[in-house]
Amino acid sequence: MLLFKRTFSELIFRRFILKHHSSNLLLDMNIEAKKDTLAYIKANMVDAPYFEKHPQLVKYVLGQIDAPGLHLEFGVGRGKSMRWIASAVEGVVHGFDSFEGIQEHWNGNPIGAFAQKQVPKVPDNVELHVGYFDATVPGFLESHSDTIAFLHVDCDLYSSTVTIFELLGDRLRAGSVILFDEYYNFHRWQQHEFKAFQEFVEKSGLAYEYIAYSVTGQQAAVRVLGNPLDESG
Repeated sequence: MLLFKRTFSELIFRRFILKHHSSNLLLDMNIEAKKDTLAYIKANMVDAPYFEKHPQLVKYVLGQIDAPGLHLEFGVGRGKSMRWIASAVEGVVHGFDSFEGIQEHWNGNPIGAFAQKQVPKVPDNVELHVGYFDATVPGFLESHSDTIAFLHVDCDLYSSTVTIFELLGDRLRAGSVILFDEYYNFHRWQQHEFKAFQEFVEKSGLAYEYIAYSVTGQQAAVRVLGNPLDESG
């Protein structure tokens, strides 16, 4: 019996500890990303409420909107978060996505990852704008002059996020709420949505505060306090 226990213990050690810990690079990459994320939270978000469940975070963030304006989501995918948003918004929610997947490698995912075979079913108060952001947003802005009340950035890539802020930056006003879906807590998070937003902040002079974040995922939300680019007021 003792021999069996030793053999079984050795089996567990070799097959699980060595294989899935000592030799697993992804595990160490995630741990490193988590440590960097924790350091950033402790330095910048310590007073903001945190959430373990994604739907509760989205619901809370939407409840922080205090003025009318456009409700926009960039990166609809299968439509899960869009359905959460649309159920909590009385007016129209605009969703932007090519549905062709990512156009660059991102976080271990190949080009074309997250592509959808068909446009997802969404609630009646959702209007989808199918195509790449730089092709669909300019025409949308010509026919919609409102400022932004809520902006959901769920496009993963640095380049896509840069495009969003280049096109929409002057529509953000004090009180606008931005929810990022891949802000931190994954390998090289500092090079994507986070980087694009921080570069926009530095360039525009936008002031903001963190209002919520996830402790189990990659989401973080900010409220705009002031935007020198805002010409609405």
